[in-house]
Amino acid sequence: MKTELKTILLILPLQLFFFGSLKSQSNSDVSSQIWIDVNPSYVGIPGLELFGDAGTRWEINDKSWIRLVLRPSMRVPIGKGFYFAAGLGNFYTINDAVSNRWEIRPFQGVSFTWPKGRIFIRHYIRLEERFDFNTTTWNSKNSLRGRYKLAVSHRWAAIQAGRYWQISATGEAFITLLGQQGQFQEQARVTLGLDRSFRYDLHFRFEVTWQLEQLFFSKRSVSDIYFRLRYTYRWGKN
Repeated sequence: MKTELKTILLILPLQLFFFGSLKSQSNSDVSSQIWIDVNPSYVGIPGLELFGDAGTRWEINDKSWIRLVLRPSMRVPIGKGFYFAAGLGNFYTINDAVSNRWEIRPFQGVSFTWPKGRIFIRHYIRLEERFDFNTTTWNSKNSLRGRYKLAVSHRWAAIQAGRYWQISATGEAFITLLGQQGQFQEQARVTLGLDRSFRYDLHFRFEVTWQLEQLFFSKRSVSDIYFRLRYTYRWGKN
């Protein structure tokens, strides 16, 4: 009971921040997006996981852009409960009014879970090197960005191994440490998610996310709401 109360107290500020931020934005300042991802994951060598995501994202209010994503990644344990992850993100944005852009984004990060149990909290800290190219001139805006994500999750109906339901609340902060930011300049995110795992190798997740970002040209901060569907398929060793 104490653990559940602690979790509620952690999730509640995220929810209040989520809905309060929505209320503070005018309708013209809120855009809606849809994200669809496929997330393959393979474990061959014990301790080494190869994973990633491939998908598409688009803005549905004025249909001003579509974004294609491909991000191969890897993860290895580096200590008790700690993992190191690295990868190479590719983000190609097809714009209506301006030149298309291609962002190449190497990243490195460390994740850990604390505390653990049926209700657990995950922490993820990463650095990203961003190279955002204008595909007409091939000029680029380059920057170094830090991210910190905190996720609180509760799992239930885990009667069989790999089969369960899960709800989660996630908060994430972004900070540009060096350089000039590109087209997408995220500042903060709050996500509410629902997971359904049918077995070890078959997993679906639906998310609703509020995101605060700075506009590329006007430098004005606006809110985004996006709906995300993620499909994960795993193979290899459990």
